[in-house]
Amino acid sequence: MGIQAENFRLKDGEGREVALEDYRGRDNVLLLFFLGGFDLFAMRGLRELARMYSDIKSLDTEVLAITPELQGKVKTLTDNLKPPFRVLSDPELKTVKMYDVYDPMKNWTWPAAFIIDRNGIVQYSFRGASPPNTPELQYIISKLRQMKEGKSEGQAAQQSAAAAKKK
Repeated sequence: MGIQAENFRLKDGEGREVALEDYRGRDNVLLLFFLGGFDLFAMRGLRELARMYSDIKSLDTEVLAITPELQGKVKTLTDNLKPPFRVLSDPELKTVKMYDVYDPMKNWTWPAAFIIDRNGIVQYSFRGASPPNTPELQYIISKLRQMKEGKSEGQAAQQSAAAAKKK
């Protein structure tokens, strides 16, 4: 935590490129790594994430979900699930390895989650060993809420200090 998140550039199921840096200065990013459409735990988690998406967005956060599956499988998954967030394909495992969630035994990914603030700094990380060892969405939302409240408290403190100087 507290380290600069590494940028990546991946494609979604439609072939559109998405980079982490696209969100810098705009939104926090909840970055999720999941096994793929074949994993029942991952699908359950993605459905829950889709249901809670408006809560996450209200906390100034965008969601990016990454799987090692091929782009065609990501398209099938998004056509069926219709998530309100981007699902990205990393078949070469470059981003999986970059974020140290690579499972060398299976040559795949471990389930993981990262909260990256709008400045590109990792504020939270979770690396699971295997499904269903995944981060609890309610816990992630509480972390995002703390980040937003912390920002508000910081602004309030600055405003109080500025008001005190005027007196």
